[in-house]
Amino acid sequence: MQNACGVKVTKVLVIVTSKEKEKINLALNFAKHQKSDGHEVRMLLFGPSEETVSKDEGLLKTFSEVSDIKPMACIYIAHEAKIEDQLKQSFGLLPAGKYITSAIDEGYSVISF
Repeated sequence: MQNACGVKVTKVLVIVTSKEKEKINLALNFAKHQKSDGHEVRMLLFGPSEETVSKDEGLLKTFSEVSDIKPMACIYIAHEAKIEDQLKQSFGLLPAGKYITSAIDEGYSVISF
């Protein structure tokens, strides 16, 4: 697929599992740049990254500002860690396994941080 400028559009699923704030920011910046270049971008927080983000007001605010990417997080991990309320303000919550499989079926390439 190509965008309006004739540039090939890549579908990217960014999966963030790291609990390190620097890697979470790196993933977010990568996703934002890919989106601004016209690529289709999805983003999923999965595992330790969910707890890090849920406890950091700055990260939560930053994620709430990227509505064009519609970041998601695993509902099962959020439920188990009792952080659903914190995450649902900035993230869609859903089963991560199904989300990942669906994205791959739709032709998304996976990159993880």
